[in-house]
Amino acid sequence: MTKNTIGSIFFLAFSSFYFYSVFSIKKMPMAQFEVMTASTFPFYIGLTGIIVSIILLVLSLLEKNEENLSLTYLRSLDLKTTTLFILLMIFYGFTIRPLGFIFSTMIFLAIGFFILKERNIKRIFLISVGVSVGFYVLLNNVLGVYIDAGEFINNLLGVN
Repeated sequence: MTKNTIGSIFFLAFSSFYFYSVFSIKKMPMAQFEVMTASTFPFYIGLTGIIVSIILLVLSLLEKNEENLSLTYLRSLDLKTTTLFILLMIFYGFTIRPLGFIFSTMIFLAIGFFILKERNIKRIFLISVGVSVGFYVLLNNVLGVYIDAGEFINNLLGVN
């Protein structure tokens, strides 16, 4: 089995699990007739992942002269960075509700840049704040997808 075949099978399994998880996202009570809901983007991301992984799987099965998976190749992978990103994503999943989308995304992006060995603090700060606030404003104000500010912000503002 080639490394592209194994990678596409892994990507297909991940995308299928992600797509299945989309249906457990709770919708707002009045959102049943809205075009954009909290599960719209994850639905299409999961569907795209499944389609792309199936295409990659078919292409990897059709190609004959592929490099087989070897122990040397596995040793060349950067498993430390991958493990740190998996731990960071778990941290993000646990902090998004109490800290809110903006703060948890800023922390996620800033730590992610450090893991990727970016050391320019000004760049890390501007990108993580800009992306977090930009996506929040885009989703809440332009696309009409409500994202809760988070328990931290709600407690800070005195909102229940």
